Amino acid sequence: MFRSIITTFLLSSGLLAQSKVDTVQLLPPTQTDIKKETLFLHVQRPDRDTIRTFASRYRIAACTQPDAKAFIDGKQTKVYASGAFVGLLHINIDTNTFRFTVKSIAGDSLWKEFVFIRPAPMKNSPHETLVIEQAMMEPSEDMWLTTGDVLEVKFKGSPGWEASFDIPDVESSIPMRELAPSEGGGFTGIYIGRYIVKPTDEVRDVQIKFRLKKSFWSSEKALSKAKISILPKELPRVAEIVGKRPYLNASLGEDRLGGSKLGFLQEGVRVEITGKVGVQYRVQLSASMEAWLPEEFAKFLPPDTPLPRALAGAISATNNGSEDIVTLALSEKLPYTSEQLMNPNAIAVDVYGATSNTNWISQSRFVKEIESITWKQVAANQYRIIINLLNSNWGYDIDYVGHSLRIKIRKSPIITLPDSVLSELIIAVDAGHGGDNHGSIGATGVLEKDINISIANYLDSLLFIKGAKVVLTRTENDVPSMLERIDKIVRSDARLLVSIHCNSAGDASDPLALRGVSAYYRSIGFKPLADIIYDKMLDIGLKPFGEVGSFNFTLNSLTQLPNVLVETAFLSNPEDEMLLLDDGFRKKVAEQIAEGLEEYVKKYGKTTDK
Repeated sequence: MFRSIITTFLLSSGLLAQSKVDTVQLLPPTQTDIKKETLFLHVQRPDRDTIRTFASRYRIAACTQPDAKAFIDGKQTKVYASGAFVGLLHINIDTNTFRFTVKSIAGDSLWKEFVFIRPAPMKNSPHETLVIEQAMMEPSEDMWLTTGDVLEVKFKGSPGWEASFDIPDVESSIPMRELAPSEGGGFTGIYIGRYIVKPTDEVRDVQIKFRLKKSFWSSEKALSKAKISILPKELPRVAEIVGKRPYLNASLGEDRLGGSKLGFLQEGVRVEITGKVGVQYRVQLSASMEAWLPEEFAKFLPPDTPLPRALAGAISATNNGSEDIVTLALSEKLPYTSEQLMNPNAIAVDVYGATSNTNWISQSRFVKEIESITWKQVAANQYRIIINLLNSNWGYDIDYVGHSLRIKIRKSPIITLPDSVLSELIIAVDAGHGGDNHGSIGATGVLEKDINISIANYLDSLLFIKGAKVVLTRTENDVPSMLERIDKIVRSDARLLVSIHCNSAGDASDPLALRGVSAYYRSIGFKPLADIIYDKMLDIGLKPFGEVGSFNFTLNSLTQLPNVLVETAFLSNPEDEMLLLDDGFRKKVAEQIAEGLEEYVKKYGKTTDK
């Protein structure tokens, strides 16, 4: 009641904008502490005097007095009303020196110099002098192999000669082929080879021996850095899944978001390990499908442990009041993946190592979200349950109870007050980054983490007024990890999640060319939430940067509730940065997000519990 009275006062007095964010210092101290008439030059990018880069372009960002003039190597560049100036340097091969200069109206000037070192690109190896280079050598990571695996090798060396490789104690003088420049990225002297592991092969921790031969008397040898183990008697092995929020990767590739994830697993699930590359184990899911498991999530069981296989028994569907629960009888905790489907609206769960013995499906008359359930033996050791939904997907979770697989499908929220559709609804609001993780940085020095928490605090206040119960994943001082944020969201029983961020151009991108708002989702069933929030943000005049699906951000991986990540605008763009620095604009962003959440619940919530 007391908070309600305070909020009413804030609304009537126009002080809501200050109720949550007075503690957030958006402008960097270096600007706020300097008198207006004092000329200054603060460079955010580059953040050190000497930069080594392989790129031909480099984005810069700095600030000065708004009425000053700025020059990069004598060429004037625009100074925005915030004092920001940005640009894109063109970096030549070798050493480059750039001078940033600012001049005041009174004629005072300041400057800073930066050195960029761009190494020469890789060249072809000499023909006459035999060379085998470490660059581009494969394998580059330690490997475990077994019968039937294909070992592919590569090195860069002197072109035009005879190349081969040895696997010590296995096979010698395996021929290699030189690629044409069109196959080798424009280079000559790229040699490739392969070897198919035989049942009789066995070796541990050996280095590949490469040989480049000009004549009987003239040859060059080199060893791979990576070590190879061929373990037909030890593989496959069974491992048990351990650790916090373990996951399977679809491949060995990765970027700033990590590897592309197939899905998450529960502790205690057993998987079949058939190999290893680097720090990831190869997991055989079915005859035609494999995945990659980071080594910290695997605990090996004794060598004679049976492979994870089970018959899939009866399927049942019941309701516990807040969820529909689908249970599949199994005799083993098997790995699984899930997928949201559209048209028809459904959830598909694949269970690996399972073979159907499903002779009936029982469905309680009291289920609220399920229209029907079917199963299919997709392939050997790949069993699929398809749960067709009556309503929009409000989230689901998968775990094991004993050896039975349980799929919990969340009930659609019931709208009890048409004029206050968010009443009593729990909504999670995540302010991206925090603490030492500043996120991106604007040319003025403003930090993304501070913009994010400011908008999140406004959104908290607005949603409270609308009757929602808000769960903030962090505050200005409390900075949890991603896993801690996930735990907080899931434990809170939140029904919706919004993660608030600011975007930024890449290191070699033009900061003036990129601006605007974008929305991100992973699961296709949650795209409607991203659509609505994105449209709401466009309504306040932000430039469209687009929507991105299948996004591999940690919080977007949650299947338990509809979620969206909003990149409100580009801190790297001076015009967008000025918007984000404006308190009224940040409040408007929060208002639009709140309206979007209301619209989503109105459209996809239910008015009756039927």
